[in-house]
Amino acid sequence: MSRRTYNQHCGLAVALDVVGERWALLIVRDLAPGPRRFTDLQAGLPGLATDLLADRLRSLQAADAVQIVEVSYPSPARLYQLTRRGEELYAIARQLADWGMALLPNPRSGFRINPRWALQSMAHSYRGGLPAGDYAFALDGEELFVTINAHDSGSLHYGTTAMPRFHLTLTANQFFRIATSITVPTRLVVHGDASLVLLFFRAMELPRGHDRDHQVRLNPTPTEIKTQTVKSRAKRAANSSERKEIKTPC
Repeated sequence: MSRRTYNQHCGLAVALDVVGERWALLIVRDLAPGPRRFTDLQAGLPGLATDLLADRLRSLQAADAVQIVEVSYPSPARLYQLTRRGEELYAIARQLADWGMALLPNPRSGFRINPRWALQSMAHSYRGGLPAGDYAFALDGEELFVTINAHDSGSLHYGTTAMPRFHLTLTANQFFRIATSITVPTRLVVHGDASLVLLFFRAMELPRGHDRDHQVRLNPTPTEIKTQTVKSRAKRAANSSERKEIKTPC
């Protein structure tokens, strides 16, 4: 695959030759919580073709931002993980993400929404107030945990942890319902200290675009769809009636 270059003897230009390519920084974002298999990376980045993912990984490896590690437990696998330079790049990407928060559209705009992306951003926005330790989630079947350290900073990690403060099992809809309304829905599966659940979400800032005054529903119910359709038809009828009543000047 041919690679474009700015062909400039400039640190910013050569950095953009690598990370300015589409998907590159999103791969770095998805490797920040821990090593990933190739298939896991691709599954987490809908729309990214296999050959393009391989090309971006090779480019990041050549820049010493990503490396391959071989593991034998729990099953043999080749994993991709960030190097020290890759972690430095992720710190820069986080600053870029902070800059982009003001540009986030309303979540109803049709953009893909993923609770893991939101939780990763929320962990970095941690404002303090939680006991240090791990806070575990099973989000639509994916095991994740947020670590709050003694220095009052948070970070997201893949997998499970031995002694979490709580383990919360929930769907993406439930996650966003709690995060936007700061209320706990009924029938929520919590193991551990359930009193920390709301405290956790109050201590994290949901990225802009997820309005706390409006619940985010990824999948509207049939009743809601029917109601929206009726309202839309009524609005069109009202607009049509208004147009008929408008008189043109003589």
